[in-house]
Amino acid sequence: MGSDGVFASARRVVIREIDASLTQVDEEEADSLIGMITHCKRVFVLGAGRSKLAVDGFAMRLVHLGLTVHVTGDTTTPAIGPDDLLIVCSGSGETPGVVSITRQATEAGARVAVVTAAPGSTLTGQADLVVLLREYSQDHEPSVSTQFVGTLFEQAAFVFFDCLVMVMQRAAGVSAEDMFARHTNLE
Repeated sequence: MGSDGVFASARRVVIREIDASLTQVDEEEADSLIGMITHCKRVFVLGAGRSKLAVDGFAMRLVHLGLTVHVTGDTTTPAIGPDDLLIVCSGSGETPGVVSITRQATEAGARVAVVTAAPGSTLTGQADLVVLLREYSQDHEPSVSTQFVGTLFEQAAFVFFDCLVMVMQRAAGVSAEDMFARHTNLE
């Protein structure tokens, strides 16, 4: 099939929706998140389902940048404390387990940054910083996506986090070789 096939049509919709969503991200919120990451002792990440996949991928890249990062729920995750940052990724901002763990982190004195599509959610009430990553149609209509519920948020979160890594890599002068040297060799 040529460029007029059903796959090509779906590809265009997905790419346009991701672009529409990322175009709406507040630059100051993104910069603030980078600042929080670069000024904390350790970064912890938290998510559930596909949002967890996106934030776990971000954790890997932060390790490649040379930061100390832990994935919440892993067996080796240490206690979180006042000098630490918890980055929470949740489209709904209401996932019960994620809300509960975030509350525990705030009680331990950690700072919390929430990446979400839901500005009035329970998680945003617990956050020191909220980065809104809302869903938009390919025509930039808010809260409308052709894709299955939550899919666009998760895709946009993955790409959003990769954009942050690119900015941080350039700002810190970390080379691709430096990053690759920190990539796991236990594959």
